[in-house]
Amino acid sequence: MNEEIVTEKSFLQIKSIRTSSNAFMMKLKEGDVIIAIDGEMVHKSYNELSKELSEIKEKKVMTLFRDGVFFNTFIYGSLGVICENITSEKIPELEISNINDHFQQDEFYILFEVYKKPGGNAILLNTMSSILASFAPPLWMLQNRLWNLFFITMVFYIMLLLISPWLFFIGWILKSWYIGNSQIELLRYFYRLNNYRLSLSFCARSDKEAQEIARKFDEKIDFHFSYLEPVLIED
Repeated sequence: MNEEIVTEKSFLQIKSIRTSSNAFMMKLKEGDVIIAIDGEMVHKSYNELSKELSEIKEKKVMTLFRDGVFFNTFIYGSLGVICENITSEKIPELEISNINDHFQQDEFYILFEVYKKPGGNAILLNTMSSILASFAPPLWMLQNRLWNLFFITMVFYIMLLLISPWLFFIGWILKSWYIGNSQIELLRYFYRLNNYRLSLSFCARSDKEAQEIARKFDEKIDFHFSYLEPVLIED
């Protein structure tokens, strides 16, 4: 097998993604270009990169390019993809790009997921756990508009309180522990239950920045509790 020729101006472009791989779960797409990892530009073969990723002990931030948009996402291990080397001559944006414009080493990044369904506003899921879920589950449910879960929980609390204040206290502690540890999975479950589907996954420094990145991918996207200007409706 011939050794891959890698130049200082070459990047890795994803050609295919294995089902159930890390890349598949990360919502990466064929055609995505791997730019950098933790701010260090990737000019190497995929075999070299794959070996490097398989040895990482903690998550890193991978910078990618898709359809004119630079974005970041967390990487935990091997991607499970097939890549080919391409030169920046094929994608002019890569030639003039400065990694510091897209990733800051000292900043704190959060993983966001965008859920969409036809004919409705999208939902932006901040996967950073909320302390509110661990101390006041009903308020967390109201905040996230989980109406069914809220009413079921309130009935549960009322029944416990009618039986015994001590039983209510124990129930509150156990419920808070469960909701606090399962909050992100619960949100994902209820989004899917309401026909929302995961469309994007990336990391950003704030909710506002995450919505701005999502708008770059889809100029018609709008969110519940949006930080963005309303989408212009064409006549």
